[in-house]
Amino acid sequence: MTGKGGTGKSLLSVVLANSLSRKGKTILYFPSAFPSPLYEFASKSVVLYPIDYEKEAKEYVKIKLKFFLFWFPFVRSSIFRVFSKVIPGFYELILLGKMWYDWYNNVADFYVFDGLPTGQIVSMFRVPKVGIESGIGGPVKDDMAKMIDFTYKINLIITTLPEILPYEETREVVESLKNEGFKPKAICLNKFYTRKLSDNERKWVEMILIEGKLKRKERKQLSQLLDFENFFYENSQKFLQIYSELGFEVFTLDFSIRGIDHDFVRKQEEKILQSSIFSHLS
Repeated sequence: MTGKGGTGKSLLSVVLANSLSRKGKTILYFPSAFPSPLYEFASKSVVLYPIDYEKEAKEYVKIKLKFFLFWFPFVRSSIFRVFSKVIPGFYELILLGKMWYDWYNNVADFYVFDGLPTGQIVSMFRVPKVGIESGIGGPVKDDMAKMIDFTYKINLIITTLPEILPYEETREVVESLKNEGFKPKAICLNKFYTRKLSDNERKWVEMILIEGKLKRKERKQLSQLLDFENFFYENSQKFLQIYSELGFEVFTLDFSIRGIDHDFVRKQEEKILQSSIFSHLS
Protein backbone atom coordinates (compact mmCIF):
# COMPACT_ATOMS: atom_id res chain seq x y z
CA MET A 1 0.00 0.00 0.00
CA THR A 2 1.18 3.48 -0.73
CA GLY A 3 -0.36 6.94 -0.70
CA LYS A 4 -0.09 10.38 0.76
CA GLY A 5 0.00 10.47 4.57
CA GLY A 6 -3.49 10.25 6.07
CA THR A 7 -5.17 8.69 3.04
CA GLY A 8 -5.85 5.35 4.74
CA LYS A 9 -2.85 3.07 4.04
CA SER A 10 -2.99 1.47 7.49
CA LEU A 11 -6.76 1.03 7.40
CA LEU A 12 -6.62 -0.66 4.00
CA SER A 13 -3.65 -2.78 5.07
CA VAL A 14 -5.54 -4.10 8.11
CA VAL A 15 -8.79 -4.66 6.18
CA LEU A 16 -6.99 -6.44 3.34
CA ALA A 17 -4.78 -8.53 5.67
CA ASN A 18 -7.83 -9.61 7.68
CA SER A 19 -9.64 -10.58 4.48
CA LEU A 20 -6.68 -12.52 3.04
CA SER A 21 -6.07 -14.31 6.36
CA ARG A 22 -9.33 -16.19 5.78
CA LYS A 23 -7.62 -17.93 2.87
CA GLY A 24 -4.14 -18.53 4.23
CA LYS A 25 -1.26 -17.37 6.41
CA THR A 26 -0.91 -13.62 6.04
CA ILE A 27 1.91 -11.34 7.21
CA LEU A 28 1.31 -7.60 7.66
CA TYR A 29 4.63 -5.76 7.45
CA PHE A 30 5.18 -2.19 8.57
CA PRO A 31 8.23 0.00 9.29
CA SER A 32 8.96 -0.49 12.99
CA ALA A 33 9.27 3.28 13.51
CA PHE A 34 5.67 3.88 12.37
CA PRO A 35 3.25 1.50 14.14
CA SER A 36 -0.40 2.46 13.62
CA PRO A 37 -3.07 2.37 16.34
CA LEU A 38 -5.28 0.70 13.70
CA TYR A 39 -3.25 -2.51 14.07
CA GLU A 40 -5.38 -3.29 17.13
CA PHE A 41 -8.12 -4.19 14.62
CA ALA A 42 -5.94 -6.79 12.91
CA SER A 43 -7.28 -10.34 13.13
CA LYS A 44 -5.51 -12.71 15.52
CA SER A 45 -4.68 -14.85 12.50
CA VAL A 46 -2.67 -12.00 10.93
CA VAL A 47 1.05 -11.99 11.74
CA LEU A 48 2.17 -8.42 12.50
CA TYR A 49 5.83 -7.92 11.58
CA PRO A 50 7.55 -4.61 12.37
CA ILE A 51 10.57 -4.30 10.07
CA ASP A 52 13.57 -3.01 12.02
CA TYR A 53 15.99 -2.08 9.27
CA GLU A 54 19.11 -2.30 11.50
CA LYS A 55 18.18 -5.79 12.69
CA GLU A 56 17.33 -7.00 9.16
CA ALA A 57 20.55 -5.54 7.75
CA LYS A 58 22.61 -7.37 10.36
CA GLU A 59 20.79 -10.62 9.64
CA TYR A 60 21.50 -10.24 5.93
CA VAL A 61 25.19 -9.61 6.59
CA LYS A 62 25.26 -12.73 8.76
CA ILE A 63 23.64 -14.88 6.08
CA LYS A 64 25.44 -13.60 3.01
CA LEU A 65 28.89 -12.31 3.85
CA LYS A 66 31.80 -14.63 4.48
CA PHE A 67 33.94 -14.12 7.58
CA PHE A 68 30.95 -12.83 9.54
CA LEU A 69 32.97 -12.74 12.73
CA PHE A 70 35.18 -10.14 11.04
CA TRP A 71 32.15 -7.99 10.10
CA PHE A 72 30.20 -8.53 13.34
CA PRO A 73 31.89 -5.74 15.40
CA PHE A 74 31.17 -3.30 12.55
CA VAL A 75 27.44 -4.06 12.24
CA ARG A 76 27.05 -3.74 16.02
CA SER A 77 28.71 -0.34 16.13
CA SER A 78 27.29 3.19 16.00
CA ILE A 79 29.36 3.67 12.83
CA PHE A 80 27.07 1.18 11.08
CA ARG A 81 23.98 3.13 12.16
CA VAL A 82 25.40 6.36 10.74
CA PHE A 83 26.65 4.55 7.61
CA SER A 84 23.23 2.97 6.98
CA LYS A 85 21.41 6.30 7.33
CA VAL A 86 23.77 8.16 5.00
CA ILE A 87 23.60 5.72 2.06
CA PRO A 88 20.75 6.79 -0.28
CA GLY A 89 18.13 4.05 -0.57
CA PHE A 90 19.58 1.82 2.16
CA TYR A 91 16.44 2.01 4.29
CA GLU A 92 14.14 1.26 1.33
CA LEU A 93 16.41 -1.58 0.21
CA ILE A 94 16.19 -3.31 3.59
CA LEU A 95 12.38 -3.02 3.65
CA LEU A 96 12.12 -4.47 0.15
CA GLY A 97 14.78 -7.09 0.86
CA LYS A 98 12.99 -8.46 3.94
CA MET A 99 9.70 -8.89 2.07
CA TRP A 100 11.48 -10.41 -0.94
CA TYR A 101 13.41 -12.84 1.27
CA ASP A 102 10.25 -14.08 3.02
CA TRP A 103 8.38 -14.37 -0.29
CA TYR A 104 11.32 -16.19 -1.90
CA ASN A 105 11.36 -18.70 0.97
CA ASN A 106 7.55 -19.18 1.03
CA VAL A 107 7.18 -18.01 4.62
CA ALA A 108 3.47 -17.22 4.15
CA ASP A 109 0.63 -17.37 1.64
CA PHE A 110 -0.03 -13.63 1.50
CA TYR A 111 2.13 -10.58 2.23
CA VAL A 112 0.70 -7.12 2.94
CA PHE A 113 2.97 -4.10 3.37
CA ASP A 114 1.61 -0.99 5.09
CA GLY A 115 3.95 0.91 2.90
CA LEU A 116 5.88 4.09 2.49
CA PRO A 117 4.48 7.38 1.16
CA THR A 118 4.23 7.63 -2.61
CA GLY A 119 7.61 9.30 -3.20
CA GLN A 120 9.53 6.74 -1.16
CA ILE A 121 7.74 3.76 -2.68
CA VAL A 122 9.00 4.75 -6.14
CA SER A 123 12.52 4.97 -4.70
CA MET A 124 12.13 1.55 -3.06
CA PHE A 125 11.22 -0.04 -6.40
CA ARG A 126 14.17 1.69 -8.07
CA VAL A 127 16.88 0.81 -5.52
CA PRO A 128 17.84 -2.75 -6.68
CA LYS A 129 18.32 -1.55 -10.27
CA VAL A 130 20.44 1.38 -9.11
CA GLY A 131 22.49 -1.01 -6.98
CA ILE A 132 23.33 -3.24 -9.95
CA GLU A 133 24.08 -0.23 -12.17
CA SER A 134 26.52 1.03 -9.53
CA GLY A 135 28.70 -2.02 -10.13
CA ILE A 136 27.98 -4.05 -7.01
CA GLY A 137 28.99 -7.70 -7.35
CA GLY A 138 28.96 -11.09 -5.69
CA PRO A 139 25.96 -12.62 -3.93
CA VAL A 140 24.49 -9.19 -3.24
CA LYS A 141 24.25 -8.52 -6.98
CA ASP A 142 22.48 -11.86 -7.50
CA ASP A 143 19.96 -11.00 -4.78
CA MET A 144 19.34 -7.55 -6.22
CA ALA A 145 18.60 -9.11 -9.62
CA LYS A 146 16.03 -11.35 -7.92
CA MET A 147 14.60 -8.33 -6.09
CA ILE A 148 14.09 -6.54 -9.41
CA ASP A 149 12.06 -9.50 -10.63
CA PHE A 150 10.16 -9.46 -7.33
CA THR A 151 9.18 -5.78 -7.69
CA TYR A 152 7.29 -6.60 -10.90
CA LYS A 153 5.27 -9.22 -9.04
CA ILE A 154 4.10 -6.80 -6.35
CA ASN A 155 0.43 -5.80 -6.44
CA LEU A 156 0.75 -2.10 -5.66
CA ILE A 157 -2.39 -0.35 -4.42
CA ILE A 158 -2.51 3.44 -4.08
CA THR A 159 -4.76 4.81 -1.34
CA THR A 160 -6.25 8.24 -1.85
CA LEU A 161 -9.16 10.53 -0.96
CA PRO A 162 -11.97 12.31 -2.84
CA GLU A 163 -10.03 15.59 -2.73
CA ILE A 164 -8.04 17.53 -5.32
CA LEU A 165 -4.57 17.45 -3.69
CA PRO A 166 -4.54 13.65 -3.11
CA TYR A 167 -5.77 13.25 -6.69
CA GLU A 168 -2.92 15.35 -8.08
CA GLU A 169 -0.37 13.37 -6.06
CA THR A 170 -1.90 10.07 -7.19
CA ARG A 171 -1.68 11.16 -10.82
CA GLU A 172 1.96 12.18 -10.37
CA VAL A 173 2.99 8.92 -8.71
CA VAL A 174 1.23 6.91 -11.42
CA GLU A 175 3.34 8.74 -14.01
CA SER A 176 6.53 8.18 -11.98
CA LEU A 177 5.79 4.46 -11.70
CA LYS A 178 5.06 4.22 -15.43
CA ASN A 179 8.42 5.83 -16.18
CA GLU A 180 10.07 3.07 -14.12
CA GLY A 181 8.06 0.35 -15.89
CA PHE A 182 5.62 -0.30 -13.03
CA LYS A 183 1.84 -0.27 -13.09
CA PRO A 184 -0.34 -0.05 -9.95
CA LYS A 185 -2.82 -2.87 -9.47
CA ALA A 186 -5.63 -0.64 -8.27
CA ILE A 187 -6.60 2.60 -6.55
CA CYS A 188 -8.44 2.58 -3.23
CA LEU A 189 -10.66 5.62 -2.76
CA ASN A 190 -10.99 6.01 1.01
CA LYS A 191 -13.68 8.00 2.87
CA PHE A 192 -16.12 7.35 0.06
CA TYR A 193 -19.54 8.69 1.01
CA THR A 194 -22.60 6.63 0.18
CA ARG A 195 -26.07 8.04 0.75
CA LYS A 196 -27.32 7.65 4.32
CA LEU A 197 -30.82 8.78 3.40
CA SER A 198 -33.04 6.82 1.04
CA ASP A 199 -34.85 8.64 -1.78
CA ASN A 200 -38.07 8.58 0.25
CA GLU A 201 -36.30 9.98 3.32
CA ARG A 202 -34.76 12.78 1.25
CA LYS A 203 -38.14 13.66 -0.24
CA TRP A 204 -39.62 13.66 3.27
CA VAL A 205 -36.91 16.06 4.50
CA GLU A 206 -37.45 18.33 1.50
CA MET A 207 -41.21 18.34 2.08
CA ILE A 208 -40.77 19.18 5.77
CA LEU A 209 -38.48 22.08 4.84
CA ILE A 210 -41.13 23.44 2.48
CA GLU A 211 -44.36 22.69 4.32
CA GLY A 212 -43.41 21.81 7.88
CA LYS A 213 -43.98 24.13 10.83
CA LEU A 214 -40.39 24.32 12.00
CA LYS A 215 -38.57 26.78 14.19
CA ARG A 216 -35.80 28.72 12.48
CA LYS A 217 -33.06 26.72 14.22
CA GLU A 218 -34.71 23.39 13.33
CA ARG A 219 -35.14 24.45 9.70
CA LYS A 220 -31.47 25.48 9.53
CA GLN A 221 -30.24 22.19 11.01
CA LEU A 222 -32.41 20.10 8.70
CA SER A 223 -31.30 22.12 5.69
CA GLN A 224 -27.65 21.67 6.67
CA LEU A 225 -28.18 17.92 6.99
CA LEU A 226 -29.57 17.75 3.47
CA ASP A 227 -26.78 19.95 2.09
CA PHE A 228 -24.19 17.76 3.82
CA GLU A 229 -25.72 14.62 2.36
CA ASN A 230 -25.89 16.02 -1.17
CA PHE A 231 -22.41 17.55 -1.18
CA PHE A 232 -20.50 14.53 0.12
CA TYR A 233 -22.40 12.12 -2.08
CA GLU A 234 -21.92 14.15 -5.27
CA ASN A 235 -18.27 14.85 -4.43
CA SER A 236 -17.54 11.14 -3.91
CA GLN A 237 -19.23 10.23 -7.18
CA LYS A 238 -17.29 12.92 -9.04
CA PHE A 239 -13.91 11.73 -7.77
CA LEU A 240 -14.80 8.09 -8.39
CA GLN A 241 -15.25 9.01 -12.04
CA ILE A 242 -12.04 11.10 -12.13
CA TYR A 243 -9.91 8.34 -10.60
CA SER A 244 -11.44 5.75 -12.94
CA GLU A 245 -10.20 7.84 -15.87
CA LEU A 246 -6.61 7.11 -14.80
CA GLY A 247 -7.15 3.64 -16.26
CA PHE A 248 -6.99 1.46 -13.13
CA GLU A 249 -9.52 -0.49 -11.14
CA VAL A 250 -10.94 1.69 -8.37
CA PHE A 251 -12.52 0.29 -5.21
CA THR A 252 -13.71 2.17 -2.15
CA LEU A 253 -13.64 2.22 1.64
CA ASP A 254 -16.53 3.97 3.36
CA PHE A 255 -16.64 7.34 5.06
CA SER A 256 -17.25 6.86 8.79
CA ILE A 257 -18.99 9.60 10.76
CA ARG A 258 -18.53 7.80 14.10
CA GLY A 259 -14.87 6.93 13.62
CA ILE A 260 -13.21 3.56 13.16
CA ASP A 261 -14.12 0.60 15.37
CA HIS A 262 -14.28 -3.19 15.04
CA ASP A 263 -17.74 -3.09 13.44
CA PHE A 264 -16.61 -0.59 10.82
CA VAL A 265 -13.51 -2.66 9.99
CA ARG A 266 -15.61 -5.83 9.64
CA LYS A 267 -18.00 -4.05 7.26
CA GLN A 268 -15.06 -2.96 5.12
CA GLU A 269 -13.75 -6.54 5.11
CA GLU A 270 -17.09 -7.79 3.78
CA LYS A 271 -16.97 -5.10 1.15
CA ILE A 272 -13.46 -6.15 0.08
CA LEU A 273 -14.37 -9.84 0.04
CA GLN A 274 -17.17 -9.14 -2.44
CA SER A 275 -15.02 -6.94 -4.69
CA SER A 276 -13.23 -8.02 -7.85
CA ILE A 277 -9.92 -6.73 -6.48
CA PHE A 278 -9.98 -9.44 -3.79
CA SER A 279 -10.37 -12.21 -6.37
CA HIS A 280 -7.40 -10.78 -8.27
CA LEU A 281 -5.20 -10.69 -5.15
CA SER A 282 -6.19 -14.04 -3.70
